[in-house]
Amino acid sequence: MWGLTMASRTFGDLAQTAIAKYLKQSIAYEKLVLADTDPENLHQMRVGLRRLRTALQVFALGVKLPKAAREPQVAEIGRQLGELRDLDVIEATLRDRFLPDLPDPEQVLLAQVLEHLNQQRRQTFKRVKKLLSSDRYRQMKRSLKDWIKTPEFRGVAPLPAEVVVPDLALPLVSHLWLHPGWLVGTKVTRSAVKVDTRLSLPQTDALIAEQGTTLHSLRKQVKRVRYQLRLVADLYGDRLEADIQRLSDMQDTLGHLQDSAVLEQFIAIPVAEARTQMPTLFALLADSRHRAWKQWQTHQQFYLDAEHRQQLRLMLLQPDQGTAEPAAARPPASPRTTKKVARPPA
Repeated sequence: MWGLTMASRTFGDLAQTAIAKYLKQSIAYEKLVLADTDPENLHQMRVGLRRLRTALQVFALGVKLPKAAREPQVAEIGRQLGELRDLDVIEATLRDRFLPDLPDPEQVLLAQVLEHLNQQRRQTFKRVKKLLSSDRYRQMKRSLKDWIKTPEFRGVAPLPAEVVVPDLALPLVSHLWLHPGWLVGTKVTRSAVKVDTRLSLPQTDALIAEQGTTLHSLRKQVKRVRYQLRLVADLYGDRLEADIQRLSDMQDTLGHLQDSAVLEQFIAIPVAEARTQMPTLFALLADSRHRAWKQWQTHQQFYLDAEHRQQLRLMLLQPDQGTAEPAAARPPASPRTTKKVARPPA
């Protein structure tokens, strides 16, 4: 009926392969994170957990997982690692990007900020270390490993992946297009939406401050869609690569916009009257923010173009049927099935 061939993967195959891949990536860095010798190890473990969480969300309507291995449990572990990672990013940004360009008096003050950060990081690392030694974390790993060996599928899992994925991917992208963040700093008329490129720097700062929560929400949605498209990209050859890269660049740009606000708030905790005492640093933060705003407007203009949005929609409708080979790392497991009706992920 659907033209299933020997080279086709089912939706269940796709789910099993992705969950196995990202669980392996996550736990591969566990001991290195506990050793705490290189912040890159924490970053890689967190990325693996993010992608694992995304896989659990995307494939939720086709898999039946034990409670300990479900998305909320993975999300909570990722959140706690994220708190530690955020501190590492703040420390690296202040030390590497801004400290060398500050005059001596401001370097002394920034050293106080960095010491405050290090104290906070030591406390946060203790919580992460406790988490990775906890029964809850071990049970999550064990439950997922057991499921990968003998997966339990439901709903659309037996269908060819190229049949299911378009209906799965299109709503994800539609939610992104409908996000209100796209309209920040635009002029909306009956016939068009135009990006306002004539805002002064004070107007830009006021707009970013007012709409910061909305822009941060858009960044999270961009990241979510990027991860979701990466999960199914093999079904489209290399046709999704340009959009995935643009979404990655957009995510970074919106992150830089948020960085200045986060850093300003963090600096103000250990340094009283920080804006007055550290004028060079705050000027550098403002310059970084304004450059990120200009970059964001370029991405904004691109995806406010109805033609570019439609191109991605049409692309998602047409996977390269029958071209995606199943993973050959291990023989396919014999799935168990249930009669329970699947519900779409929240």
